[in-house]
Amino acid sequence: MSCEVTGSLALTRALEHCREGREMSALETEDLVASLADSRVDDRPKADFLTAWAGKGETAGELAGMARAFLAKGKGAGLTARWGEKPLADCCGTGGGGRPLVNISTAAGMVAAAAGLPVAKHGNRGITRASGSADALGALGLRGVKDAGELANCLAEVGCAFLYAPDFHPAFGAVAGARKILATEGKRTAFHLLGPLVNPVRPEVRMIGVFREEDMMKLGGALEILGAESYALVYGEDEKGAPLGELSPLGKNRLVGMRKGKRFEITETANEAGGGSSRDLEVTDARESAAKMEAVLGGDGSKIVSGSVVWNAGVLLWLGGRAGDWAAGRKMAEETVKSGKARALLERWKTWSKGRSD
Repeated sequence: MSCEVTGSLALTRALEHCREGREMSALETEDLVASLADSRVDDRPKADFLTAWAGKGETAGELAGMARAFLAKGKGAGLTARWGEKPLADCCGTGGGGRPLVNISTAAGMVAAAAGLPVAKHGNRGITRASGSADALGALGLRGVKDAGELANCLAEVGCAFLYAPDFHPAFGAVAGARKILATEGKRTAFHLLGPLVNPVRPEVRMIGVFREEDMMKLGGALEILGAESYALVYGEDEKGAPLGELSPLGKNRLVGMRKGKRFEITETANEAGGGSSRDLEVTDARESAAKMEAVLGGDGSKIVSGSVVWNAGVLLWLGGRAGDWAAGRKMAEETVKSGKARALLERWKTWSKGRSD
């Protein structure tokens, strides 16, 4: 029997199990990753399985098992959890919310890095949004790292680095077609949840923005199965109560996670619109997102976009031990922007990028 047929059968069996509401075992998730990562298997069976899995509801154990299997297939980054004496951090969103928003978490990571917390950002191009992190960084003239050597060099010279998911997870390329099919059908997939779990450096500090509060517990469970001790799942709403997938200075915010092994849950409602609205966060493409990010990093961003970046950067700085609490982290993030340190990091990264060849 060919590998293609075997892979399709594995997906079909898994699809049937999902329809029966049965949780997949660790061995089954490993076999599934082998099938999803096989470019000889058609996109449609992959899309049908991902639809059924989302319909059943992904569990923490399934997500952790899939993440482990993808990490095992991926390319090593040469670093694990820390950069010298400091914890490595990552911040990203699950995506899948359907809103064309500026890349808040990417900018927040840059501000946190400028404040002294090394960030190894892991991300991709936009599949279900106008601008993915890779798109926005490219529009800023910033280059990602290709291997372990470049990662170490970029962290040393810039303090922040970007790992483009397909470079470190070639297996993701075999699922891109299925994800695009489902994106055109308006369906979410588990890859919105898996992406934040498979950063190859396995950062010690993680912040993940979600569009759905029900995803917080399963992602938290998956992170803990994977050994995370400092993480935050964050959910924020705009002034109308609609989810943003990031912390928001406009409405309700909820944070659930763990800091150095101690659990926390925070709820805070903000009202800092000041004449602005969530429309200020929307963009039409990566170039507009890059322009808004650059304005924030330079201290000239709109109140809403700047506030969103600061609120999210503040959590990272708190989780990473740079600030005593979230409020202190927000203050540190504000001062980092006002002092010009965030702009300086952006310029260092531009210089580093120009010195590299693709």
